Amino acid sequence: MQNRKFKTNFTTKFEYSQAKSLSTHKISVIYIHGLFSDCWGRKPESVKEWCEARGIGFFRYELAGHGSDSARYEETDMAVWKSQIIEVIDEMVDGPVVLVGSSIGGWLSLLAAAERPDRVRGVVGLAAAPDFTKDLEQYIFTPEQKQTMAQTGRLEFATKDFSYIFTKKMFDTAREMCLLGREIPIDCPVHLLQGMKDDCIAPDKAMNIAKCLRSSQVVVKMLKNSNHRLCNQEDIRELFNSLESMV
Repeated sequence: MQNRKFKTNFTTKFEYSQAKSLSTHKISVIYIHGLFSDCWGRKPESVKEWCEARGIGFFRYELAGHGSDSARYEETDMAVWKSQIIEVIDEMVDGPVVLVGSSIGGWLSLLAAAERPDRVRGVVGLAAAPDFTKDLEQYIFTPEQKQTMAQTGRLEFATKDFSYIFTKKMFDTAREMCLLGREIPIDCPVHLLQGMKDDCIAPDKAMNIAKCLRSSQVVVKMLKNSNHRLCNQEDIRELFNSLESMV
């Protein structure tokens, strides 16, 4: 693992496993983890092994405010995280890429695919969560929670699966990056894997994303017995099937 000081002045760890044999593919897979998660767990490690076995480059990195940079979490926001993935694509990875994004990483993957269509050749969203901040504000937060966020700039929020800290700064910047309710200008293949027992993201979110995507190459996989983590063997097998179809 190496450290990278990004243009946003956040420093996090990353790993670039570059395939170098003559038979290697020219494409690389970039893994973007979720909120309050990391890029070193079972899912990214499985993707790395899959890539290395096929001569495919693999890149993973910590979002600002996570992992080695967790002490600065409340200084981060959506603009910082979007800047990171764009910098990774522009300056840290060679050639065409496929993005694998989990939860908020799925949102960032869609944003990056729309902004870098010449580089991004496919997106795999794992419980992709575009506009989740808008959903929380409109449908989930109580008046008291909204008041707490406005007055203190932060909110501790728990679900069945996870506990989060949300900041006003994150929500304010996220409003400028909402994607749903209009056409998402992405033309590459997109696969969306969604657990039907997800307690964080409503299962119909994946269908809503699919309807908005301009691409005609969209696949939605509803996994009946899976939750937000999407980390059991069936989930990972379906992830591999999606990657196989793209690379």
